[in-house]
Amino acid sequence: MPEDSGRINETMRMIRWRKTNEKTSFREAVRLIPRWLVRVVIGLFLAAHAITQLVIAYVPEAQSAFDLEASPWLRALAMAGIVTAVSLFLAAFIFLLAYINRDAKRRGMSYGTWTLIAALVPYFIGVLAYFLVREPMLYACPQCRATVSARFNYCPSCKFNLRPTCPQCKREVRIEDHFCPNCAYDLTTKETAVDG
Repeated sequence: MPEDSGRINETMRMIRWRKTNEKTSFREAVRLIPRWLVRVVIGLFLAAHAITQLVIAYVPEAQSAFDLEASPWLRALAMAGIVTAVSLFLAAFIFLLAYINRDAKRRGMSYGTWTLIAALVPYFIGVLAYFLVREPMLYACPQCRATVSARFNYCPSCKFNLRPTCPQCKREVRIEDHFCPNCAYDLTTKETAVDG
């Protein structure tokens, strides 16, 4: 039971950390998708439309699949709508996989594994699992600028205390705090310095 509460506390701490420190916008998230992939998807979309229109125009079986009394431009428009709907869904899924791949890489996770899980686990459960368990983003140590994880207590390069606590109430405080937000203890005195 204590192990479960410890895991829950750590999970809640990570969620709070993400909320305070990870300020990413939709524009920044879209920039993770490679430009070459966007061009490839647009090219495939245009090719799908061209092939569909050629099939409708020159294959008799495709023409008989629609009402013979309908005008040719109406048949072409109907197929264009179907192709567009399917293409938009596939493009969104491809872009989501690309985002997961790049996002997992920048968070220090196994990006190949998570991309495969997101792609192969049905009903978007793999995608949902990624967003639920993804690691916090790596950041620079305030003292030596080495890359550290939000899960670290101390910097592995300089031993800087990344998770300082108040000496009085033992709750976590931010490095830049002058007073504890929980008990108002003065954190700036020399004998109680919290920044390792």
